Amino acid sequence: MPAAPKLVDLRELAVRLAFAAGAELLARQRSLSIDAAGVETKSSASDPVSDADRASEKLIADGLTAARPGDGLLGEEGASRASTTGLTWVIDPLDGTVNYLYGRLDWCVSIAVEDEQGALAGAVHQPRTGTTWSAVRDAGAHRDDQRLGPPRRTELPSALVSTGFSYLPERRAEQAEVLRQVLPAVRDIRRGGSAALDLCSVADGTADAYYEHVIQPWDVAAGALIARESGATVVRGPGTAFPQGILASAPAVAAPLQELLTRRSV
Repeated sequence: MPAAPKLVDLRELAVRLAFAAGAELLARQRSLSIDAAGVETKSSASDPVSDADRASEKLIADGLTAARPGDGLLGEEGASRASTTGLTWVIDPLDGTVNYLYGRLDWCVSIAVEDEQGALAGAVHQPRTGTTWSAVRDAGAHRDDQRLGPPRRTELPSALVSTGFSYLPERRAEQAEVLRQVLPAVRDIRRGGSAALDLCSVADGTADAYYEHVIQPWDVAAGALIARESGATVVRGPGTAFPQGILASAPAVAAPLQELLTRRSV
């Protein structure tokens, strides 16, 4: 039997491949825009995917295959392989594609590795700023070399809360109704356009909470681990108030914000 991998080695592999994919994306961003050739749509006309997304995922998948050929793959743009090791890599090769195509800063590469209990290690890399968040289960989270946590103590009325919106018009209308309840109850709302970066903002204290009621696993696999390892409360998955979504927040905010958000579930 091969030796079990060291979790720090898995994290470093995620970081290395996120940096490599980020460099590829930066090089391609100079010649891409929202109207460029090679940009298509997925779930709706406002949900783009580009050649850059696909190139980034291929680079990551090829790197993982070379380094750990028995591990499974699950990628947003179709990378898929069953695991023979009990480990699966969950890849968002470009989280924040709209931001990327508009030339904005808030996009990233997110890579996590999971076992049957959830994420073991992960990294989120923001190429335009050079910032990297990473974590290992039960070993804490970091932004670059800075250890993160604990979250600041705050109450709901003074909490800065991030969220995201669906690409489907009918769901956006429902989310707007929820936002009508949340906005008067908190300090303010932020909508960055990248779930992974929103979760990292909870981890490093540049936001107090983040929520979405429906989210994809590759959007949050690494970010949720980073938030949890920083000391944030993370609620997600079957049997919780967010079975298809996620809530991550400073612990003191978690209960009142969850109560507010679940008065009307979307």
